[in-house]
Amino acid sequence: MFSHHEDKLGWGRSKASRAYKALKKLVVYCQVPPGTRLDAIAISNVLNTSVTPVREALIQLETEEYIASSLGYGYFTQKLNVKKLSDQFDCVRIIITHAFRENLCEHSKFVMLPSWDDCYLVSKFLESFCESVAEATKNDRMRYYVHESNIRTRYVRWLDLQRPERLSRIRGDVSELLELLDKRDKNGGIANLDRQFSAVINAIPELVLEGNDRAGNTKESWLQTLSSNWAES
Repeated sequence: MFSHHEDKLGWGRSKASRAYKALKKLVVYCQVPPGTRLDAIAISNVLNTSVTPVREALIQLETEEYIASSLGYGYFTQKLNVKKLSDQFDCVRIIITHAFRENLCEHSKFVMLPSWDDCYLVSKFLESFCESVAEATKNDRMRYYVHESNIRTRYVRWLDLQRPERLSRIRGDVSELLELLDKRDKNGGIANLDRQFSAVINAIPELVLEGNDRAGNTKESWLQTLSSNWAES
């Protein structure tokens, strides 16, 4: 997919890394309207840093296709895209199905959430589950694909979980899946997995419309939100 920029010497401790994380969070959670120009000078002023690390961060985000660039005009945020998100979910489904089929994951390591009322915790649980299964493949490429896909689908997953009927359905499906894994029912687990991923993929067009609408109508200043993200990075 993309190279690991984190492997660059000194990247993790650099201002470019902090700017990258702050901007990436802004984009991943759709905290800025689509089509917004990400002006490096304005951003550097808000972050109280030089423009160089901001430009490095924007270049990296554009390389990874989190944002877009236009020659002579700079960098811009993008709308959520149905096909890209569907492909991300399908990528995870294929990798987890492979792990189930090859009996790679340990059923005993998955513990049901004590509460399903917090959508944030449920989302983190689902991500952790997928990444734990990918970890069992011992394949760095598969682990990277799942991790990256989780990040790119995080916002629409959160939107999906906001719907009571979907939260209830997901709770039931995951409970059943963990029981099937406990029984070592490989075929049942794969069928359950297909059902879960088909449901969310079918919902993506509607979730994308909602997500783009929310982002476009955000009332908060995205530069102020970015400043908060910078303080946390």
